[in-house]
Amino acid sequence: MESEKTPAQDATITTTSAVGDRKAAELDIKDETGAFAARALMSRAVDDEASRKVRQKIDLRILPFLCITYALQFIDKTSLGYSSVYGIIKDNKLQGQDYSWASSIFYFGYLFAEYPGIAILQRFPVAKFLGVNVVLWGAILMVTAACSSFASLAAVRFILGVVEATISPGFVAITGIWWTRQEQASRSALWISFLGVGSFVGTLLAYGIGHIQGTLSTWKYIYLILGAITVVWGVAFTLFVPDGPASVKWLVEDEKVIAVQRVIENKTGTKSHQFVRAQVIEAVKDPKVIVLGLISFVNAIASGGLAFGSLIIQGFGFTPLQTTLLNLPLSAVQVVSQLSSGFLTAQISNSRLHIGSLAMILPIMGTILINQLQKENKWGRLIGVWLLGSYPVGFMIILGLLSTNIAGSTKRSVASGWVFVCYCVGQIAGPQFFKSTEAPAYRSGIVAMLCGFILNLVLNQVLRFLYVLENKKRDRVIESKSEDEITEMKRESDLQGFEDVTDKHNAMFRYAL
Repeated sequence: MESEKTPAQDATITTTSAVGDRKAAELDIKDETGAFAARALMSRAVDDEASRKVRQKIDLRILPFLCITYALQFIDKTSLGYSSVYGIIKDNKLQGQDYSWASSIFYFGYLFAEYPGIAILQRFPVAKFLGVNVVLWGAILMVTAACSSFASLAAVRFILGVVEATISPGFVAITGIWWTRQEQASRSALWISFLGVGSFVGTLLAYGIGHIQGTLSTWKYIYLILGAITVVWGVAFTLFVPDGPASVKWLVEDEKVIAVQRVIENKTGTKSHQFVRAQVIEAVKDPKVIVLGLISFVNAIASGGLAFGSLIIQGFGFTPLQTTLLNLPLSAVQVVSQLSSGFLTAQISNSRLHIGSLAMILPIMGTILINQLQKENKWGRLIGVWLLGSYPVGFMIILGLLSTNIAGSTKRSVASGWVFVCYCVGQIAGPQFFKSTEAPAYRSGIVAMLCGFILNLVLNQVLRFLYVLENKKRDRVIESKSEDEITEMKRESDLQGFEDVTDKHNAMFRYAL
């Protein structure tokens, strides 16, 4: 329990903050941490033990909310897949490609809201905005139970996409605010791995709900129960997740300074509310940002295809309840692959994009098994479906790079928007390769997924090549500098992180590989 501050301590803190405000103005700090950033830059190097204690508080107070929210988002977003074997297709009179469009239209809403949502994230308290969106998406999920036609289902799915659009970009922003770039890989891996946890828990929930014998169709209970859980969680998220170090209640003043000091080395600051037109142009012209978006697109094509995962498994000859249970190994592969990839990226320096490429090998093998094995070999083809589970590692790598490799708040917002727009287009396109006339094998859809996995592997290496070239170019620039000049450049580089300077114009910025 924190001890109460004496009037003398309060006066000291107020005076120090006032000095920090003046210093922030002198340093041209544009970051929302303001006085805390000024104090962090003026203070001596943070003590390892003090840093560890602050990091521990951050991990315990913020990470659980990110993890559970991401799991809920995945469960809710893929609820259409769970309900597909419990009567939603029949009750909503879906025919032909209607189910494909019901899956895709979620991402039209996502696409529609992406850039406006990211603009709001830059200008308003990030955690509060995200919390409100969680409550709204839970409420909309419950409304889905009232749908009885393709039109009503499509409308609700579109709105659901709108309110979920800022969750991933928001989590990328939160990760960059609170953790060092060395820590971000493992923290991002943890909350992204809850995609798999969400899939696992969602499968069990759907299996349990599938046994309900009530007055409503089984699929309606799925939406009502999941929606109610999400609304309650959204309220908790809004109340307990802080917007940043300056406003957090569970850190004392000195700990807030330490929280800012910890991320100085990121050279990205925490968050600036200013819109800089030049950073928009820089983001649009940056080939590294363009390739990030392309990776997001090809990875999302496969993800969109997995909306048909339950239908593919059911097509092997399994009952609805068996199909639900047979999704569990796929979820387990997702969790294990994401956690192990996060651990490896944290332990092996400059390995992120290599690991992202290696993670595509199992899905490539899986798609080949599904399409090439004989129809009668349902267990061999089922193993192929399970092997698809490591593909989200590719998405995990992109989100981590968005946080660590792009500086400048406006540039990062534009880059995030581009990456998630590409993600939406891929998610929209993916289900369209699964033609109802090819059910239950969906050969064209499986081939599209295979192409996505191969392109993901190749583009990861293209992006790594671009990062390596830029890092070597910057290293050559400082080779002729003296130690004193390099020390001064490092000091200036730390300051530039809080002055909203982009990665391109920060000479000591190096790209994580």
